Amino acid sequence: MNIGLTQTLKIAEKNYSGLFLEDEEGERAFLPKIFASEDAEVGDEMEVFVYQDDDKLKATTEKANAEVGEFAVMTCVQSLPAGAFMNWGIIKDLFVPYKQQRAKILEGKRYLVQVYIDDILGLITGSTRYKKNPHYDNLPFQRGEKVNLIIAGESELGWNVIINKEYIGLIYTSDVYKRLFPLSEEVGYIKMIREDGKIDVSLQPEGYENIDEFQKMIIDKLELNYGLIYLSDKSTPEEIKDELQMSKKNFKKAIGGLYRDKKIEILEDKIRLITNE
Repeated sequence: MNIGLTQTLKIAEKNYSGLFLEDEEGERAFLPKIFASEDAEVGDEMEVFVYQDDDKLKATTEKANAEVGEFAVMTCVQSLPAGAFMNWGIIKDLFVPYKQQRAKILEGKRYLVQVYIDDILGLITGSTRYKKNPHYDNLPFQRGEKVNLIIAGESELGWNVIINKEYIGLIYTSDVYKRLFPLSEEVGYIKMIREDGKIDVSLQPEGYENIDEFQKMIIDKLELNYGLIYLSDKSTPEEIKDELQMSKKNFKKAIGGLYRDKKIEILEDKIRLITNE
C-alpha cells in the first residue's frame, strides 16, 4: 500500500459502514461510507488517497493538496506545544511536529509545507524545515520548459521557488521583473540545470522563439496608453521593469521585431503604435 499517495485499489468487502479496499498484495484500507458510491460493488476498482488514522489505513476520494514528496500552501487549524495541525484538503489534518517547524506555526496562518514519511514512526508528516536549493539527480526538466511555481521566500540571491509542487529552484534577483509575494503562484521557465543539480528558474521565456509573447505585451500596453509608451532602447532596465515587467534584453528584441514589421515607431524617448487609420 502506497501511504500518502493516490492509487487505484479494488473493493474487497462491503458493509454498512463503508468499503474495504485492497491492493495487489492483499493489504487493505477502509473507505468510509460517506466517500463510497451507493452502486459500488465488490471487485470494482476505485482511485483513492490512502492515509493513516489511529494506526489504521484509511482511504478517501478527496484530493490532498500535496502527496508524499510534494509541497503545498496549507492553513494551520490548530497549534499545540507538540506541533500543529494543517488543513491539507482531506478529512484528516496533517501534523507538523514542533521540531519540524522553521518558526512557530500559528493558527489561521498559511505556510508552505512539505509532506514526507517519518523514518522512525512511519507516519505521514509535514515540515516547514525543508532544505533550500538541494542537489538533484536525474531531473525531469528541459531547458526552457514551462513549469508551475510556488514562491517560497526571498533569499540573498533572489527568490526560492517550488517547481511543480516537488522541486526547489531559484530565481535570481536579476531575473525578477515583477513584484513577487511569498506563497503566491506563478508560471515560470527552466533557465538552467546546473552540474551540481541545482535549478535556475526564470519568470519569462528566453530566446527569439518566445519573442511573440513580449511583442503582444508591448502592443497591449500601447493600446491601453493611447498608442504611446515613454520607453525606448535608451531606457534603463529599471524603467522597463517598472513599466512592462520584462528585461531590457527582451524589450529590445521585441521592439526591434515590431519596428521591422512596421507596427511601431521608435522615437528618442518613446515608442508609438502605428495604426492603419
